[in-house]
Amino acid sequence: MLRNVLVMATSGLVLFSKEFVNAIAQPRLIGSLLTAILEFSAKTTGAPVSYMEFAHVAVTVVTNDHAKVFCAIFLDVSDGPKFGAFIAKEILSAFVDEYAGDLGNIGHNLRDFHGFHYKISEVIRDSVKPILAILQQQRGIQKAILVTDDTVTYATVDVDHLGVLVNLQSLRTLAADMMAFVGDNAKSVTMQGGRNCTIQVIAIENATLVVAHKRSGPHVAVCAAAIQDAIFMLHRVYLLINNLHPHAATPVH
Repeated sequence: MLRNVLVMATSGLVLFSKEFVNAIAQPRLIGSLLTAILEFSAKTTGAPVSYMEFAHVAVTVVTNDHAKVFCAIFLDVSDGPKFGAFIAKEILSAFVDEYAGDLGNIGHNLRDFHGFHYKISEVIRDSVKPILAILQQQRGIQKAILVTDDTVTYATVDVDHLGVLVNLQSLRTLAADMMAFVGDNAKSVTMQGGRNCTIQVIAIENATLVVAHKRSGPHVAVCAAAIQDAIFMLHRVYLLINNLHPHAATPVH
């Protein structure tokens, strides 16, 4: 679960702060501490710290050297460094895109960045697209489709949206009826075609992932690992979406 987001200039100036679980009482102090850690790490190892893990909370840091800003996110340890880096990168990229013209002349009116609060939810929702795009790049993956609220949210190739939704609904109903006989729920369905094609349908929170991939060949194991990685990432994204709170961003004075 995402706990806090900080966007800072590499000088240590906190530009934006938002809490999802617990508010950071002194974001400036945390910003100064993180900046000091980054500088110390760069001097001693030649590379800045990118991930810190504590008993229950982890911190991921992603830097944009060109814009001279970095994003630090506080999240649960169970989210892992890969997911943390992914979300931090998406948030920072959106922030830089939104305020590219202002970052070169950062003044004292930091409330100019306050509106980014309303962008965070959109950034997290849209992060499913690069997850599926990365999956599609894996050799052996033929197509990936994400369905949410009976709508094709994203597809890596052109598909018949209506056809997908109708067939998917029929498959869901059939799977649910079959599993009801044993008092269980259907979490995934795997179908093997006659032309070296396997279709997997996986329930992920309130979404459904459909992946078509080659059933045999040299990339089967790597394909399976890529699918599991995408499932993990999508699961974490939808947990974030489901736990988003309409709290205002913490103003930095």
